[in-house]
Amino acid sequence: MGIGVELLTFLTRLKTDGYFPVPKPRVMEIGAQQLSNSFLRAEAEIDVVGRLFDVSSPLELPKPTASRIIHGEMEHLESSAPAAREFWTWLGFEYAAIDVDESPGSIPLDLNVDSVPMDTRETFHLVTNFGTTEHVANQLNAFKVIHDLTAVGGIMIHNLPSQGMVNHGLVNYNPKFIWYLARSNNYKVIYMNFLGSNVRYPLPESIVNDMKRYTPDVAQNYLLADAGIHVILQKTSALSFVPPLDVTSGAKTTFPELQRRYWTVFGAASSGSEVKAEPPDAIRALQDMNRELQNANRKLQAANEELQMRFDAVRSSASWRVTAPLRVLGRRLRIARWSRLSRQDT
Repeated sequence: MGIGVELLTFLTRLKTDGYFPVPKPRVMEIGAQQLSNSFLRAEAEIDVVGRLFDVSSPLELPKPTASRIIHGEMEHLESSAPAAREFWTWLGFEYAAIDVDESPGSIPLDLNVDSVPMDTRETFHLVTNFGTTEHVANQLNAFKVIHDLTAVGGIMIHNLPSQGMVNHGLVNYNPKFIWYLARSNNYKVIYMNFLGSNVRYPLPESIVNDMKRYTPDVAQNYLLADAGIHVILQKTSALSFVPPLDVTSGAKTTFPELQRRYWTVFGAASSGSEVKAEPPDAIRALQDMNRELQNANRKLQAANEELQMRFDAVRSSASWRVTAPLRVLGRRLRIARWSRLSRQDT
């Protein structure tokens, strides 16, 4: 999606309210972002944010270019659009990003399966998700990564699709997902907004053509409207990540495993208030060790599979088949020698 002008409003509010007390905060982008035309046009707002962060030099950015609109009002950014990294470093942030495009400062972390390295856990004062996690199949791991990256007291900003954009990503989000994510992890909701577009557009031709194979009377005349969710959350404690669970507040369970796994949900329900206590440090340490062991086991399994593939390739080669009789003869000679030695010993 790229970063739009709304980020400037968010940063103004967060800085004014004292959410970045350190002189050089660390920011992690979930997906290295570019600056959209709406951001590039906001020169006055950029200057205001710069002054809030005690920046004296102006930010040199290119002028907006002609936009290509997809999905109703969604702006498609060209590869020439400036990287958001320039803006963050200008503000004085220490910058990093999770991406697989080898952009400067990026960490090649697979959001579907990878865990956050121990040396980067809870070290970022700001983690931004401007239109990345909707492209990830494993939502549980993606939001766990964001949680593990964020320092206690740190901020998480999400700009997520909610409706429409049917050919954009893998999933759309609703406010309930955010509410339950915050409930499970005791996040403070600083800001939340639902933004809808007044532009209506028909189903994309690719969807209509595919659906016709199964449903000839597919709703070709149905009109879509895009919408998104803007959210600012604060991580308030060093809890290990708890997945959001779609049960009403006050729900209970008699299953010990569910009570352990979703302890913030069922624990908070029993007390009727927000979770105040943390799990014991020993439990958190064991959880971290278990994650590291799982990662090491996956790497060992991958190495074993690679060795097996190489061994199978050698066994199927011509040289292996040609030398097979020699190997059989060698084994028989060794057995005969061992047999003679054992008879001599007796």
